[in-house]
Order: sequence, then structure tokens, then C-alpha cells
Amino acid sequence: MSAQVVADDILKIAKRRGMPLTPMQLMKLVYISYGWYLAMHNDKLFNDRIEAWKYGPVIPNLYQATKRFGRGEIPTDLVADGPISNPSMEAFYDSIVENYGKYSGIALSNLTHRQGTPWQRVFQTNVMSTEIPDEYIRDHYQQGLDARRATPTPA
Repeated sequence: MSAQVVADDILKIAKRRGMPLTPMQLMKLVYISYGWYLAMHNDKLFNDRIEAWKYGPVIPNLYQATKRFGRGEIPTDLVADGPISNPSMEAFYDSIVENYGKYSGIALSNLTHRQGTPWQRVFQTNVMSTEIPDEYIRDHYQQGLDARRATPTPA
């Protein structure tokens, strides 16, 4: 699977919810999906390269596909109606959109810039194309999974 397929599926779910997304929001939602999937399944969600850019993790192929929209919303009329590419992933993507889709692109970028994040571990000012290793991404999101599992659920 490619990051573009994941992005298309996330856009379909966001469209159903009436939530238009900017390219930056979409980029971060695809990255966050990748991180949670990697931690949960110890497997890649897609094979595209993830790099540390100024505004956080970027999937260059997805950036190229969405940059024409600039800072504006991706027009929902360009998003196909119908089922997502892999129906077994719908609940997973829906959870990502539910939990993170309400945040602006800048807020999501700030989330990926926190101390100890995979981006923060490899980013260097004025250095482009530094790949973020999967082990950093997996470890970061695994910590999140472990923290959620350790938190008791209310009765």
C-alpha cells in the first residue's frame, strides 16, 4: 500500500464527517496513522519514505500530490464517494480522524515537534531529506500504547 492510498481513505472518512482537511492536516494524519499502525502491528502501513522537514514529518510523495492546494482545504468534490480501499481498516482510520482530525495542521505539526518525538530526534535546521527511522516511530507510538494500556478505564 502507498501513503497516497491511505490519504485517499482518510479523505473519504473526513468527507463523510463533513471535515475538510488541508494538505498539512492530511500529511500529519497519514503520518500518525503510520505510527499507530507500526506500534500496534509491528508492520508498515505503507512503504513510502518519511522525512523530517521544517514543519514535521513529511511523506515526500504525498507532499507532491497535495502541494497544489497550498494552505487551503482540499476540495471535497475531488474526494471520491464510496468505500475505502481496505474496508478492514475503516475503524482504524475513523479513530485517527475522530481523535486527531479536529486539530489544525499547525497544532498537529506542534504535536509532532514535541521533545522526544521521532521528528525531533533527527531534524536538523537547513538539512532536507533526513529519513525518520521506523524504529524511532515505532518506539514513540509504542510508548503511547503502553501508556493507554496502563491507564485504568472508568467503571
